[in-house]
Amino acid sequence: MAQVITLKITYADCDNRIWREAQISDNSYLSKLGFMVLTTFDTLAYHLFNIEYKGKLFELPSDDSRIKPEECLFCVKLKDLKLSVGDKLQMIYDFGCEQVFDIEVTDVSPMARGTGTAYPKILRGEGRRILDDIPAEETLEIINNIDETGKSDYRYLTKYNSELIWDYRDYRLDLDNGLLKGEIEQLEDAYSYFEQFLEV
Repeated sequence: MAQVITLKITYADCDNRIWREAQISDNSYLSKLGFMVLTTFDTLAYHLFNIEYKGKLFELPSDDSRIKPEECLFCVKLKDLKLSVGDKLQMIYDFGCEQVFDIEVTDVSPMARGTGTAYPKILRGEGRRILDDIPAEETLEIINNIDETGKSDYRYLTKYNSELIWDYRDYRLDLDNGLLKGEIEQLEDAYSYFEQFLEV
């Protein structure tokens, strides 16, 4: 029987200001966990990422790094890791800037029959998004400035190449879940390019 994994996902080095509590089926590949993180934190998703668990690194294959299936995010499922409450994973997105996400398993429960399409989903969270190519420490400075002044004048470029004011206080759970699955599917399609470099 499939299980539901509940995760606390925290954007590291940002004073616990940007985080999510999420649920995902243990039948999901690690790549889907990564795409969920990239989506819910509203990244531009134009960098590679990896996930580490108990000292083992799972990556995306590329023309620079051809890897075996047992090391590949596309090939290993969450259930293969045999996760338990308290287990911790770490995801790094953008190896140049190193946006780090600490992921902790907070619950593992049997999935009710017929509810598989409900996942992944976000249960709650704080902090609207991360800022691509901006280290967490700088994001925290922007957050602290918003708290001090009560407003934000920081502009960022969206994935649609338009400029918006970034304010971490604008997170909306309903909008996040409304867009989550569709945007994960888009990322699955976009990142599938790298599957050609997998060793077989």
